[in-house]
This record gives sequence, structure tokens and C-alpha cells, in this order.
Amino acid sequence: LVLDSDEVTDSKLEQACKDAADAGEEDTVRAAKQSELDGRMISGLPETNDGSGPLLGLCPSCEGDVHGAAVSGHKRKCFRPGQAINSTSVSTDCTVANVLAACVVDLSLAEHDAAKTTAAPPGP
Repeated sequence: LVLDSDEVTDSKLEQACKDAADAGEEDTVRAAKQSELDGRMISGLPETNDGSGPLLGLCPSCEGDVHGAAVSGHKRKCFRPGQAINSTSVSTDCTVANVLAACVVDLSLAEHDAAKTTAAPPGP
């Protein structure tokens, strides 16, 4: 992470999600933004990082602690394995190279509306 710029790291995360996408979904799949992870704005996001490595989100809002030797001048924010995924549990000192991305599918407005479920009104 310290050897690549934020743009290069983000590009690698995006490509990993596209590579993992089902055929035909490559254009709608993307890596989650750090702000989406911090704010838990992703449907189906687990409560904790149950992966084998740190979970990163895309910039902006990805900047961690200052690190003079890093290409971007800072470490990245991440959620370590077993760590809760929310704004109060985020680590700001991540530098390891093998990381995970949360991949999301962007739905069109019509797809989003179709996926919503409505509750029946309560009976009398």
C-alpha cells in the first residue's frame, strides 16, 4: 500500500471486483468506497470483516496516518480481520499489500425499486 498511489491502489481494488464479477455484470460491479463502509451504507455488508486480510475502501476518505515514505504520503484506513465494519472501529495504520475489497453491484433505479419489499399494513 505504501508503494502505490491511492489511485493505483483504488484501480487494483476496482479490477479485483470486476474480475470476480459474474459474466455480464462487470459494468455494474465496483469496489465499495471507504465512506460507504464507514457508514455501513451497503446492503448485506457483514457486521465484521470475516476475511483473511484487511478490508479497504476506495478514496476519498481513505487516508490514514501520515507516512512520509508512502507514495501518497499516508497509510490507508482499513478494517482488520475480525474487526467491526463501522466508523468507530476503522484502523488508520494499514500498510500491508494483500488486502480485500468489498464488491458492490450498483442497481438502476428500476432494479432498486423492484428489489424493495413492502410490508403489509397491520390488520385491525
